[in-house]
Amino acid sequence: MDEKTLVEKLKNVVVVDDVLAVAKEAGLDWTYEQADEALGKINATKNDIAELGGDTLEKVAKEVFGI
Repeated sequence: MDEKTLVEKLKNVVVVDDVLAVAKEAGLDWTYEQADEALGKINATKNDIAELGGDTLEKVAKEVFGI
C-alpha cells in the first residue's frame, strides 16, 4: 500500500479494530496492543496543536507502518 492510500485510510480510523484492518491491508500482522498504540499516535495528530508541531498522519504512516 502506498503512503497516500494509507494516510487516507488512517484519516477514517476510529477504534482499534479499524487500525487492525488497515494494518492487515498493509500486510502487517499486528497485535491488539500494537494497533492500540498506533491509534493513540493517529489520534494525537488530529488537532491543530499537533499539526503545528509537525505531528502528521504522514509522519505516523512512516514511523508506525514503515511506509
